[in-house]
Amino acid sequence: MEDLLKRYYAHPTARERALFLAEYAAEPALSAEERETIELLSRLLTARFGARPERRQTVSDRFLTAFMDLRVTYARDSGFLSRGKQKKEVLRAFAALLLPDFLIEPISENPRFPALLSAEWRDFADTLFRSCLRDPAYRSRVFGLVPVPEEMIVRRLREELHQIMTELPARFSLQRESSVLRAVMEESLSALTAS
Repeated sequence: MEDLLKRYYAHPTARERALFLAEYAAEPALSAEERETIELLSRLLTARFGARPERRQTVSDRFLTAFMDLRVTYARDSGFLSRGKQKKEVLRAFAALLLPDFLIEPISENPRFPALLSAEWRDFADTLFRSCLRDPAYRSRVFGLVPVPEEMIVRRLREELHQIMTELPARFSLQRESSVLRAVMEESLSALTAS
């Protein structure tokens, strides 16, 4: 299964991943475990990128959209009166990120699904953090004129991750439910900055 996951996540786009899964599923000598893994990866691909990523030119990443929604919700904390609306936004974003406690219906009861979901979250986190580290706008201050050292970028990413995945859930006593995703994202950021 590890080899399959490495080959799957080596494809950078949702379209390429969908085509890879289709080609891999067509191989006649697959084991039952590989077929189950392909099915679970297909479900994750659909949940993250939509039903037909192989046919669309531009595919939106629902995980990224949900994470940005959380970022906006955190930034515009407007006090006690808007707590109900904010909580709904947080719950909707957590469901889009496939946090198990927030899904109406689980994607799969397969015991291997949590490991595959963690791999999908890791891929999302790696993609997010790599894009931030490469983005000239994120890496600069004063209207793009003054570059910021990489250590400051990493510190900024850690602060944002703490705000979005620790402080925001704490407003609604959801720290335990969001801790699984937070741990994966923190691990991903640490691994990325260590290399």
